Amino acid sequence: MLIKTRAIVLHHVKYGETSLIVTLYTERHGRMTCIVSGIRSKKTHLSLTYFQPLTLLEAEIYYKSNREVHRLKELSCPFHYTSIPFSITKRTISLFLAEILWLTLREEESNEGLFNFLFHAFQLLDSKDEGVANFHLLFLIHYSRYLGIFPPGLESSPDISRFADMKVFRNLPGETGRTFMEMMKTSLAQAEIISLNKAGRLILLDALVKYFEEHLEGMGRIKSVAVLKELFSD
Repeated sequence: MLIKTRAIVLHHVKYGETSLIVTLYTERHGRMTCIVSGIRSKKTHLSLTYFQPLTLLEAEIYYKSNREVHRLKELSCPFHYTSIPFSITKRTISLFLAEILWLTLREEESNEGLFNFLFHAFQLLDSKDEGVANFHLLFLIHYSRYLGIFPPGLESSPDISRFADMKVFRNLPGETGRTFMEMMKTSLAQAEIISLNKAGRLILLDALVKYFEEHLEGMGRIKSVAVLKELFSD
């Protein structure tokens, strides 16, 4: 069956001499693995840039429910990033978020709310001029809702300690802890209103990553977090 769907690139690896194995998160079927044949041949009309992490695509895929790997027929890029490829900060954040999604997005079924959140979040990251340094932290907080690990009621409570599964956040320094509570009620579009210094940003990043690792079985080590820390330590 040939399906048409919007998709987000999570990861790709070389396959043979001219092909790629690409992992997508799709609007219609969730996480999918596709083979892209002939991408490295001279005859192809597709660009390798289409398969960079977090690229937003419209794809035609030969889909069979009993297969683990599907075949990509055609694709286009409806939204071209204008700043992410040229900004060290945005590019580093995008690689970190792509790895987070690669490790945590396991659903092989449609989740329209989650897909739309992701699709629009990355367009927002590309367009933002202010608040970019806080974007990945807000993203993790909002994304946790879709993973089912955001404790209900936390936005309205000033007391982190009343939530048993929030122990990783209990020892946040006073100002960082207060900022974290503020972030619970802040949208991605308002990232610039969050005030965090470099030290607070790194502390909160560590806490959020640890929280994800504790609540998501088999998540594994996030390699790109070291690069992100180095960026925000300068």
